[in-house]
Amino acid sequence: MKSQKGALTKQELSHKISEELGFSVRSTAKVVDSLFKVMEEALNSGEVIKIVRFGTFSPLLKKSRKGINPTTGETILIPARKTVSFRPSPLLKKRVNAQKGPQILSNRSS
Repeated sequence: MKSQKGALTKQELSHKISEELGFSVRSTAKVVDSLFKVMEEALNSGEVIKIVRFGTFSPLLKKSRKGINPTTGETILIPARKTVSFRPSPLLKKRVNAQKGPQILSNRSS
């Protein structure tokens, strides 16, 4: 079971955990959903989530700023918004860089 664009979906994550631990897919899906819900609630309340040997999720508040509509050239105000920052641990970076596998393409346009 592989997603189309190389992204690991919640369903695939549940299946992998199910295979690894020997639990039903339904119960592992509930665990995955619960984990994401707890993480979302923590970030919404302003808490930082630190997962040892994995990384840190931090809530950020981006201030409003001026921008330009590329189509019309009109100056617009981009409203303030909340976002999440993820900083991988040094161990996770080391493990990812040590793996040989498919080339990872940047999601940023050049």
